[in-house]
Amino acid sequence: APGDQVQFDFKDVVARIAGVEVELHMYVARLSYSTAFFARCYFSEDRPALSDGLVSSCVRFGGVPREGLFDNASTAVKRILRGRDRTMNDDFAAVCGGLALHMQFAAPAKGNEKGGVEGLHGFIEDRFFRPVPEFKSLADLNRGLEAFAESYLDKRVFGESVRDRFERELRALRPLPAVLPATCIRDTVRINKFFEVTYKTNRYSVPSKFAHRDATIEIFHDRIRVVVDGVLVAEPERVFGKHEAILDPLHFIDLLTFKHRAVVRAEVFRHRRFHHSLQSLLNGYVENDPASAGKRFMRVVALLEHHPMQDLVNAIVAASQHGTDDPAAIALLLRQETRPYQAAEPLRMTSGTRGGIRPV
Repeated sequence: APGDQVQFDFKDVVARIAGVEVELHMYVARLSYSTAFFARCYFSEDRPALSDGLVSSCVRFGGVPREGLFDNASTAVKRILRGRDRTMNDDFAAVCGGLALHMQFAAPAKGNEKGGVEGLHGFIEDRFFRPVPEFKSLADLNRGLEAFAESYLDKRVFGESVRDRFERELRALRPLPAVLPATCIRDTVRINKFFEVTYKTNRYSVPSKFAHRDATIEIFHDRIRVVVDGVLVAEPERVFGKHEAILDPLHFIDLLTFKHRAVVRAEVFRHRRFHHSLQSLLNGYVENDPASAGKRFMRVVALLEHHPMQDLVNAIVAASQHGTDDPAAIALLLRQETRPYQAAEPLRMTSGTRGGIRPV
C-alpha cells in the first residue's frame, strides 16, 4: 500500500571524478508502492553514509514510510537473533528512532527479499554508470543522479506513470520530524602535541592553543567536526585514504610566527594539499635569504586570517608580474583588489535536548 515500505541498500559503482577513476558506494532507497527512488554516492560505505542516505532520502521523498527494509550489514546490525529479530547498533537505532521508522531486516543471504532495490541497482548502473561517467566533483555526480531519479518519474509501471503513483504515495507518508536526527557518529579523542586529532589513521589539525586537550569528534560522511568544551574549533573535510592529513595553515600561525626557523620544514607548508603558489613563494624566499625566509613567509600566510586563499594566490601572482615578492607589496595588492573578510569565530556549542550538540 502507499507509504508502507522503503527498501534501501548500497551498490559499488565506478565513476571518473576530476579525471580520476574512483570506486564509489551508491546508496539507493526505493519506495515499494510507487517505485520512486533516491540515489546518492559516497566515498565510504560506513555508518555516517548510511545515516545520511536514510535521512536524505526521507527528506527527498517528503515524508517517512512506515517500514524500512535493509540487509544485515554491520553498519546497522550489531547482532542477528532468532528469526527476524535483530539488535541494531546505537547509531543506526538513534536515526531510525528519530525518524520513527520501524525496521525490518532480510533473512541472511536472502537478497531476493528486497528484490525491488536490488533490481533498481542494475537499472541505475546500466543507464547511468555505463559507459563510465565523468564529473568534476562528487557533488556534480550526485546532482546528476538526482536529475536521473526525477526523469524516472515519467516511466510507466502498472499502466500509469511513476509520478502519479508517487503523488498518491506522498499523501500516505508520515510527516518528517521537526528536528531531523543527526547523521554523524561521535567519539572522544585526545588532541596531540602537534594539535591534531586522528581518525582511522588520518590526521586533522586544530588551532595550536588546543593541544593536549580532550575533544569530541563528530564524523559525518563528508566532514569531521572537532568540539572542545562545547566549542566547535575545527570542521575539516573528511579524507578516506590511509595516513593522510588535512592541515589548515591558520592553525599554525600562532606557533610558527615565533619559530621562523621551523617554517621551512613545517609539514603544513610542504603538504601536497597546500597551494603550489605559496610553496613556490616559500622556496623563493629560502633561495634568496634563508635567514629571513620564515619570517617573510609568515607575514604572507597571516593574510589568510582576513582573506580567502584564492584572493591571496591572485595577489602573489600579481606581485610576481610586477617583479616583486615583498610581503608588504602582496598585502597592498590584496587590499586594493579585494575586500577583507573576518575569519569565522569558533562556534560555541551546547548540549541539545536530544543528546547532541547545537550552536548557541
